[in-house]
Amino acid sequence: MDKKLIRKANLQLLIDRQYGIGKHGAKAEFARRMGKQPDYISRCLYPPGKPGAKNVGEVFARAVEKEFKLEEYAFDKPGLGGADVIDVEGLPAALAQKIKSYRPTISVERLDIAASMGPGTEPPEMNMVVEHMRLDANWVRQNLVYTSTDNLRLISGRGDSMAPTIRNGDALLVDSGVTSVESDAIYFFLMRGQHHVKRIQRNLDGLTIISDNGQYREIDVPGDRECDIQVLAQIIYWWTGRSF
Repeated sequence: MDKKLIRKANLQLLIDRQYGIGKHGAKAEFARRMGKQPDYISRCLYPPGKPGAKNVGEVFARAVEKEFKLEEYAFDKPGLGGADVIDVEGLPAALAQKIKSYRPTISVERLDIAASMGPGTEPPEMNMVVEHMRLDANWVRQNLVYTSTDNLRLISGRGDSMAPTIRNGDALLVDSGVTSVESDAIYFFLMRGQHHVKRIQRNLDGLTIISDNGQYREIDVPGDRECDIQVLAQIIYWWTGRSF
């Protein structure tokens, strides 16, 4: 991850840890302690590209580390380098547990699954974990809708039926806690013994399976045949890449 993004994430993480997640006035308290204006801190937390956004510079990063007694250059490492620990002694049990279970990053398993955006692919004999991706916890909470972080998985998409929305080879972040079609969305599902990634729309009597690529026809599934489709997860995010 880019150092500028790491520092922004660590600034938010430090404020959350010191003053409480989502606490009103936390940025103002932090700003006073650092001798800055609250607007300065807010702009440091703006995402890159937003008008008025500032980067957490070298001098400010080192000053924050010194003020909060962090290891030198901790601000340049994901999750503050694991150096910042909160003393939970004396806090109510529920709050102490919440703080102790707080994770600055979320580890997501990447499975050896290439789901078809086309005619379908055979499921593997077993779901093998090939690697892990670590995602910034603040980014996940602020940008994604999911049932639980424990249900997040990564798979790959293969084929062109969901182009241009999802392209061949894109990494797909799925929520395995979603196992039924409750709303119109893109799903990872099993149909006729094969894996698919398609958009599914709920109708008055049944479902319609839709490919974003207009060259593929829609598939209507009557209500009494919905059991033919086993929803494995909902696609909640994807990284669009391009192969040459």
